[in-house]
Amino acid sequence: MKIIRSLESIQNEFQNGSSLTLGNFDGIHVGHQTLLLRTVEKAKDLNLPSVVVTYFPNPSVVLGKKPNFKYLSSETEKEELIRGFGIDYLVVLDFTLELSKMSAEDFLEKIMIQTLNAKHIVIGYNHFFGAERRGDFTLLDSNKTKYGYAVELKEAVLKKESKISSSLIRGFLEKGEMEEAKILLGRNYHITGIVFEGAKRGRTIGFPTANIKVPEDKLLPSIGVYACFAKFDGRDHKGMVNIGHNPTFDGIGLHVEVNVFDFDGDLYGKYVELEIVSKIRDEKKFSGLDELKNQLTKDKEESSRILNFN
Repeated sequence: MKIIRSLESIQNEFQNGSSLTLGNFDGIHVGHQTLLLRTVEKAKDLNLPSVVVTYFPNPSVVLGKKPNFKYLSSETEKEELIRGFGIDYLVVLDFTLELSKMSAEDFLEKIMIQTLNAKHIVIGYNHFFGAERRGDFTLLDSNKTKYGYAVELKEAVLKKESKISSSLIRGFLEKGEMEEAKILLGRNYHITGIVFEGAKRGRTIGFPTANIKVPEDKLLPSIGVYACFAKFDGRDHKGMVNIGHNPTFDGIGLHVEVNVFDFDGDLYGKYVELEIVSKIRDEKKFSGLDELKNQLTKDKEESSRILNFN
C-alpha cells in the first residue's frame, strides 16, 4: 500500500481512474470494514487501484469542537489496519482550516475527480465532506453524470438496534466493556507505547511491571485491571495491565503498567503493543503490600484463565 500525504506528489497513478472511499476511519470498526471491502471489490471488477481518502488531524480538533479528542487508533495503527484489507493507496489529507472551508463541490471536483480520477465512489451513511458538511451521497449522486462516475451508499451496520459507530465503541471503552468493543471493532482493542523506567515497586512483591508511555491523544479504557496480551520482539505474551493512579502508593498521575507473565527480561526503550481482552476489576487502594500481593496473585490467575480461551 502506498501512503500519500501530499496531493501535489501524485504523478500518473490514477490516469485510468480509481475506486475510492473516504472517511475518518478512526478505529476501523466493522462498519468501516464494509466500505473498505467493497472498495477493493469494485477496484478488482474495474481493474483500477483502490483508494482510501482520510484526514489528520481529526476535523473536530482543528475546528475546536473537541480540542482534547482521543483517537481509537494511532496513525500507524490505522495505516496497518487499512493495509490489511488490500487497499492500494491511502491518501491522508492534512486537515486544515483552509481545507475545512473548501466547498463540497470543489472537494469533489479538485480532489476526487481531477486528482484521484474517481470512477467508483463508496460512501458511508454518516460521512460528510466539504464546508458545512454539505458533501454526502445525495451530492455525489447528483453529480455522477457530469463527472462520469458511479456512486453507492453503504448503510449503517447494526448491532442489535444500535448503529455501529466510533462513538458507540468509545462508550464501551469508557466503561471498560472490552468484549462489547471487540464485537464492534472485529478485534481486541490495542494500546501501543514505549517502555520507560518507573519506580520499580512491582519487583519488590514479585510482580515486576513495564511502564508504557502511551500517546496523550490515545483513548484509554476506564481505570482498572485488565487481562491482556503483550506483543514485543515479534512474540505474544500473556499478561495483565493496570490503567490507573496507583492509589496504594502516591496516587499521582495516570499510569499504564503491564505485568508480563513468565518474563524477566529488560524492556526499557522497547515498543510494546497491548491487546486488551477483558476487565478483571476496578482499581482500589490496599491497606498494605501483603494485601496488594494477594490481590495481584488472584488477578494473575483470573487473567490466565481468560487468556487461555482467547
